[in-house]
Amino acid sequence: MEIDNVVYGSTFDSLEKAIKETSNRHKAIAQNIANIESNNYKSFQTELDKAQSKITDKQALLDNELSKLAENNLKMTSYAQLMSSKLKILRKVVTLGKG
Repeated sequence: MEIDNVVYGSTFDSLEKAIKETSNRHKAIAQNIANIESNNYKSFQTELDKAQSKITDKQALLDNELSKLAENNLKMTSYAQLMSSKLKILRKVVTLGKG
């Protein structure tokens, strides 16, 4: 096993990323604690939860609208196919009448 794989492998990269993320989270928590006495205190987790809730709500709305769009698209495609069939029948009738 090469030393480069141990030092610079994917496990090392993952651990480095995890340490940076937990460090940033630690700083946010420390700031929450430092600001807890301020008049407009809002915890990072509370704000994160609110934002996540809004995203979840918007995603649900988007999913609902996309579902309606897909249903409407199926109807429109069916209607267009029916219209095309009707026009083919009319075309045959007109062609037979001329012949």
